[in-house]
Amino acid sequence: MRKLALVVTILSASAALTFAGSELSSGKEMKQVVPPPPACPSWAGFYIGGFGGYKFVNADIAFDLSGHWNDRDVAPAGFIENVEDLGSGDLKPSGAEAGGLIGYNFQRNNWVIGLEATGAYLWGDDSRNFDPIDTSRLFLQTSVETHYLFTFGPRLGYAICRFLPYVTGGFAVGNPDFSQKIFIPSFISQTGRIDQAEVGLMVGGGLQYALTDHWSARAQYQYVDFGCDQTRSEGTANFGLSGFFADHKVCLTEHNVSFAIVYKF
Repeated sequence: MRKLALVVTILSASAALTFAGSELSSGKEMKQVVPPPPACPSWAGFYIGGFGGYKFVNADIAFDLSGHWNDRDVAPAGFIENVEDLGSGDLKPSGAEAGGLIGYNFQRNNWVIGLEATGAYLWGDDSRNFDPIDTSRLFLQTSVETHYLFTFGPRLGYAICRFLPYVTGGFAVGNPDFSQKIFIPSFISQTGRIDQAEVGLMVGGGLQYALTDHWSARAQYQYVDFGCDQTRSEGTANFGLSGFFADHKVCLTEHNVSFAIVYKF
């Protein structure tokens, strides 16, 4: 009996230790804590950045001849209408862009409002030349280039932690370099040109994502409308007769897509 009691005591003690060890292990596993998600960054403060993109540009051109061009002893029937059609229409001086930006944001709860200025150099040009086989008739050359674009305006966004969708609008400054030349050998050479800074309107929007508390990346779209510019040129024929007028008009719009890397101080 004493041996049996001793065996029962040993087995009971072993079971108790095993149960206690299991409980201890389970307690440690239950005490493991999942780390909290990273805190949402603040969008407030000064920031700078660089961007690149592409400009889809449309130049709507109108070309009209008047004055002595309408004299039937100077131009045959149908000539003026054909030349005006050849000089009118659309050109697409689209191209790449690269530039920088600077701005400041204020944040209240999830709402973010700020001001931003950008400047970019553009590689955009297009031209159309009419060179007939009969070189005694007419040469007509039309070209449009865009060299730079500056924008300035407010931004309004709603922060969703690290995401910031926003809209923007304001002013744009650019330089549509437009020229149109009509040349008839042994008769006349006449050129109209517009090359000056123009102020237009800009609207757009984008989505920005905070990579860290300081670095972020964004994609943005802008629509820019510079309106229409017009100039009149006057030519003098080789025999001294002046008053050959030509009206040159160009209306420029842009659809701009860009991607930027931004650093907030």
